[in-house]
Amino acid sequence: MKYAVLGLLIERRGYGYDLANRLQARLGPGFRAAYGAVYVSLDQLAKDQLVAEAKRVQAGRQVKVYYEATPAGIERFASWMCEPPSREPLRGELYLKLAVAQGAHLPNLRLELERLERECLRDLQEQTAAMDLTTEPGDDLRWDAAVRWLADAALVERLHGDLRWIRMALSTIAGAAEDGSVSRARLLEAAALASA
Repeated sequence: MKYAVLGLLIERRGYGYDLANRLQARLGPGFRAAYGAVYVSLDQLAKDQLVAEAKRVQAGRQVKVYYEATPAGIERFASWMCEPPSREPLRGELYLKLAVAQGAHLPNLRLELERLERECLRDLQEQTAAMDLTTEPGDDLRWDAAVRWLADAALVERLHGDLRWIRMALSTIAGAAEDGSVSRARLLEAAALASA
C-alpha cells in the first residue's frame, strides 16, 4: 500500500483523505482503500524520508497536511516498480476455520460457504456490469480508465476462482462422514466439479 501512496504523491502532492479517494477511484469497488492504511503508509513513508510535508492548510478545526515525494522517494518508487510482485497467501479466516474444523462444525461451515457462494454470484453480476467500456468516449481510453478496467477484470477473475473453490469445498463437505473423513473419490469428484 505504501508504495502505491508514494506513486500517487509522485504524480502530485496530496493529503491522506485525498490519496485514499484517488486510489479508490483508480482501483474501483473491488479494492477498499482504507483511510487508516493510507495514513499509516504516509507515516512510514515520512519516517523513511521518502515523502516530506509540503504544506499545512487549516480547514475549520482540521488541518490538512499535504505531502510530496522526495528525490529518495522517487528513486525508491522506481526500484519498487521493478520488483516482482508476490502472490497473496491463503490466510483468511475461512481457511483457518476449515483447517481446524471437526465433523460437528461442518454443517455450520456449509451454511457459511453457501452464503459466500450467493455473495460471489451477486458480486460477479455487479462487477461484470461495471466493466462496460461503452461509457468511455472514443476508441482510445486514458491510462487511468484502462487501469480501472484491469482492476475490475482482476476482481472478476478472482470471484470466478473463489466461486469454483467454494463449490469444491461445498461438494467436499457434502461427502464428509460424521467423523469428518472424506473419501479420495469424493475429493477427485470435487476437483472435477471445480474445473468444469
